[in-house]
Amino acid sequence: MKLAIGMPWYDGPDVKTFALYQDIFMYFGQLRERTIFRESIGKDKFDELLPSLPDLHPNADANPTIEDYDRMGKLDIALIDYSQTSLVGKARDLIVEQALSWDADYLFMWDADMKFEYSAFLNLWRHNVPMVGALAFTARPPFYPVIMKIIEKAGTNNEPVFTSEIVFDYPKNKLISNVDVGGAIAFGASVLLLDMNIFKQIPQPWFYSTGCGEDFYFCTRCHEFGIPRYIDTSVKTSHKRWDVDFVSEAYYEEYIKNNKELYISSWPNSAKTFDLEESVVQ
Repeated sequence: MKLAIGMPWYDGPDVKTFALYQDIFMYFGQLRERTIFRESIGKDKFDELLPSLPDLHPNADANPTIEDYDRMGKLDIALIDYSQTSLVGKARDLIVEQALSWDADYLFMWDADMKFEYSAFLNLWRHNVPMVGALAFTARPPFYPVIMKIIEKAGTNNEPVFTSEIVFDYPKNKLISNVDVGGAIAFGASVLLLDMNIFKQIPQPWFYSTGCGEDFYFCTRCHEFGIPRYIDTSVKTSHKRWDVDFVSEAYYEEYIKNNKELYISSWPNSAKTFDLEESVVQ
């Protein structure tokens, strides 16, 4: 299997994520070495030895099973870094072009201001779906999950126009798709795994930078071309705030608990979601 790791960073990794990324690169290197070792000694002997081999990581989900190794085969990895651009959408498109030229099977992209578990890649990859993201939240208050329902309207000459509706009450700790949000799902690309066959079905541009975000634009393109899209809300991330903290699911839930009025003023149609007294929503 050929895995491209894409890094559409603004100006290199954040100082608070750099050490994590170094360790994750080491993890991927060890994973690749393990697949090469398996190929060199043969599948049967490797499968017999696997229980006695040291874990790649203390997190059990970060360690491949025999079934994972069977599907993965020999793992080749390419690191594709576009870190000196303010146009993240353009950087994502360039990463896709490089991954296609390398004939990658999968593209694993993450942004420079994200933290995630070592198990994120395998947990996303095990779903064996065309496009799956991890759970992420915005970096500026009022924070919200980057999960949206695509709202399609007829524009000029009846061409489709896409807007979005935030999904605050997303199902937790499960793989979710259209049916779980009551419409066509869209989400952020902060930690994202893509089957490269997607890009053989959809012409460029893929991640076009618009006012709605290049990741939302890509989701609308996938929607138009019938590409299924999923989020695994059990794969958690933390998003670097523009000050000192990281926004995780726990941080978001505590913040929303203490700032319900702020959310109602921003999204008045979501009163039931925020569990406010009716008298507050006026």
